[in-house]
Amino acid sequence: MSGIILDKRYETEQGTISYGSAGKGEPVVLVHGTPSTSYIWRHVAHRLAERFNVLVYDLVGYGQSQGNPEQDKRLRSHAATLSALCQHCDIRHPHLVGHDFGGATVLGAHLIEGVAAKSLTILDAVSLNPWGTPYAHLVRDNPDVFQELPEYVHLAMVGAHLDTATFHKLAPDAYNVYLQQWAGTEGQEHYVKTFRDFDFAFTERLETLYPTIRIPTQCLWGEHDRWVAPDVGTRLADMIPDATFELLPDAGHFSMEDIPGTIATRIAAHVDAAS
Repeated sequence: MSGIILDKRYETEQGTISYGSAGKGEPVVLVHGTPSTSYIWRHVAHRLAERFNVLVYDLVGYGQSQGNPEQDKRLRSHAATLSALCQHCDIRHPHLVGHDFGGATVLGAHLIEGVAAKSLTILDAVSLNPWGTPYAHLVRDNPDVFQELPEYVHLAMVGAHLDTATFHKLAPDAYNVYLQQWAGTEGQEHYVKTFRDFDFAFTERLETLYPTIRIPTQCLWGEHDRWVAPDVGTRLADMIPDATFELLPDAGHFSMEDIPGTIATRIAAHVDAAS
């Protein structure tokens, strides 16, 4: 399912994390967002694993990481879980890389949970209020309606949303991985809960802390991102001391699907410079 096999398990209060690692060298942790899985890193991870020790995992409640029925899917919970996973794996000074929800997750892990990261790479990230597409807010504001949709309607809507995530057409294998995790009654419940648990208070708190970041930080954004506008990335970079921003041509929100080679190259160069 991933460039790196998720062959390890870690039990947390929120559920069971499936994770895996490959390679040797500086530790690099890749964190996906919603509604994807760690599969989104497959083309990036194997390139990075040629030079670094790369860890990938599915956020609890996504992909192969089974969430508890009452799982807290707020961003603050994902940040705390990332911190716990780093401790469990004895990764003391990781280079954290986060996309979408994963961006807020790594920022929170560093700024609030105290993960002593060496560097940050933030891609097309949920990071500044307000965030969320109009569709996402529609689900959030009407959870009971979306929970009761027939499955074929639910999956058609999720699929249509995924169709807007990339600049180039999303590969069928990736489309199916991201879509099928939300199939069935349980999948639909988890999908709706993800939107219902949008954590604007957490990103509001993060905004006050961005000026305190003292580690190398790069912000990478797809020029054609229709989910989180590129100006969010420029504003985020302006709030973080000495952060850099790069607009990536030929890429949408799922930039690692559109241009994985470029993403891997940018991450590797950033890790090298910060090591």
